[in-house]
Amino acid sequence: MSFDKSKAMRNAERYVAQGKIRAAIAEYRAVVDNDPRDVATLNMLGDLHTKNSEKREAIDCYMKVAEHYNTQGFAQKAIAIYNKISRLQPDSIEVSTKLAELYTIKGSLNEARAHYTTLAEHYEKHGRRLEALAMWKQIALLDPNNTEVCLSLAESYLREGQRDDAAEAFAEAGARLVRKGSHEEAIRAMMKGHDIRPNDLRILSGLVNAHSAIGRVGKAVSLLEEILENEPYNRDVLYLLIDCHIDSNNASGAEKAVIKLVELEPANYPKLLDLIRIYLNTNDLDSAARILSMSSEYLLAAGQGDECKRWINEILDRDAFHVAALRLLVRYASWVKEEESFRIALDRLAKAANRSAEVEDERFALAHLVVIRPFETAYSDRLSEINEQYGFTDQIVDEELLKAQFVDDSVVTEVVVPDEIGDIDQVASDNGESANEPRDAEAKTTEVEGDANVEDLPMAAEGKLQKELDSITFYIENDYAELAEKALKELENQFGKRREIDQLRTRLTADSDIPALVEARSLGIEEIRSEFGLEENDLPTDDDFETHYHTAIAYQEMGLTEQAIAEFQDAIGLVSPSDGTRRFFQCANLLGHCFMQNSMANHAVTWFNRALETAELKDDEKQGLWYELAMAYEAEGAIESAALYFEQIYAENVDFRDVAVRVKNMLVTH
Repeated sequence: MSFDKSKAMRNAERYVAQGKIRAAIAEYRAVVDNDPRDVATLNMLGDLHTKNSEKREAIDCYMKVAEHYNTQGFAQKAIAIYNKISRLQPDSIEVSTKLAELYTIKGSLNEARAHYTTLAEHYEKHGRRLEALAMWKQIALLDPNNTEVCLSLAESYLREGQRDDAAEAFAEAGARLVRKGSHEEAIRAMMKGHDIRPNDLRILSGLVNAHSAIGRVGKAVSLLEEILENEPYNRDVLYLLIDCHIDSNNASGAEKAVIKLVELEPANYPKLLDLIRIYLNTNDLDSAARILSMSSEYLLAAGQGDECKRWINEILDRDAFHVAALRLLVRYASWVKEEESFRIALDRLAKAANRSAEVEDERFALAHLVVIRPFETAYSDRLSEINEQYGFTDQIVDEELLKAQFVDDSVVTEVVVPDEIGDIDQVASDNGESANEPRDAEAKTTEVEGDANVEDLPMAAEGKLQKELDSITFYIENDYAELAEKALKELENQFGKRREIDQLRTRLTADSDIPALVEARSLGIEEIRSEFGLEENDLPTDDDFETHYHTAIAYQEMGLTEQAIAEFQDAIGLVSPSDGTRRFFQCANLLGHCFMQNSMANHAVTWFNRALETAELKDDEKQGLWYELAMAYEAEGAIESAALYFEQIYAENVDFRDVAVRVKNMLVTH
């Protein structure tokens, strides 16, 4: 016989109206026994047990209802039910714990604090000190302005031997004291944390800020230098030390730290520019020029020529005859390939060097001026005078190279470098030689007439071409062969066939052992296919992906993020999320990081989401991407979206990085 729920409910209501509580309880019990999901009836059953002074039975009913609401995310309803239980059983630790957590989630901080205090006092009373400390820590998180509880918590952790927790609490107390302007107290608190964890970055940063605020930067510097004696390559400490020196206008100290940092990571060269500003502020032009000389090559290689020129002009605005700055101006004019600017810079350098008796610099300038302005006898006369006076006999200028820098000759030299092994026989045949005849070790060159369609470029285009050529030279000198080859092809597509491009390509291929290839019996493409049994479809595909990917990695390591992004995008266009490799995942992930480095969090979100499209991701990979997504959303200001991903990680792996701390902090602040 089926149970008639409606009839049982009517009977229960009638019994309640008649004051027959026991009978009503029996009817409601029958209902919930047959329908355990009916939490509303279970709640009414608990109320009847309470009315009938049956506390234990009432609490059993209420606990089931509260757990149901809590599980379903109905915090306010769960709080109401737990409060019913609390009135029946005021000393219930389980209920106080639940209420503290729910009030925290709801944002009712005063109520949450009251329950955490109850828990802390209970644990202390029963000698459970570590549990009590955990509750006091929650209270500290709830009240970001309460420094006393942080200090008390830190001391308690220290007594219990929880040194890491103690250091964290001292750091938090110090940060709160700094915000209140109590810098001396903050220093005392953070020094206690420093004694526990000497290299903790948060504590060191707090100490630097506190000391700086009261004009005692020297003490912070001494502290950081002491750490660097034991860890000379600690980048984080170097950053702090540099900022200390810069804030206090201590140029010499900043210079030592910056140079060490740039030696460690060349991508940090912008710190050198901060150093130049310090020297200019103190009107130390010699030091400013010295540091600019160190950073100029980084600036030019990174395509920041205008920035370099701005600094040069700032020095010359203060001293128009500053020899070191004029030397840099000559270098810049040569780099942008502006002949008239180059001549003017050399003329200024010659006059300034003459004025300050800098013979080497004057001779350098005059030697170049004599080549590019051979009919101006004043230059050659003065150069002869210097050479005769000091006995100079060496030639310091390569006249042909200097002329070629600014004059576009119509005759170019081309080195024949076959693209395929099979083409070598054809080259030999064209020259009237047998493939088996011995050949000279050096590659033969032929002079060919310049392309009639190649016209002189405008000054702006010449400058752009020279910048690109300098960048390619940098790639060749640093063994970035793939980067150089790719850039040469792009340059040839843009400017056509030019002598300068051919020269760089010759230089790039100079290390190839061409004679060894010629002497060997070469196979044509068809012979190779036949020899190895390769069909057309079996031939290996090109290495476009690898080229783009590794080029992007190289750009990223050099700090050229925009170029890295472009290469990663080219690479990812050649793969798909479901191609059975990790290439799409790697590219999308690195694209996200590049956009984060460029402070473009919205684009980073796009690529981290694309990375999640990869098939068969492992749990740790998904959690890593969720974490990066959360960080990107947080940087974008989308705190709710960030919290969603942090909580998703927290639900699967509470120990993942610092996600537990982040979730708790978000619960407190939001």
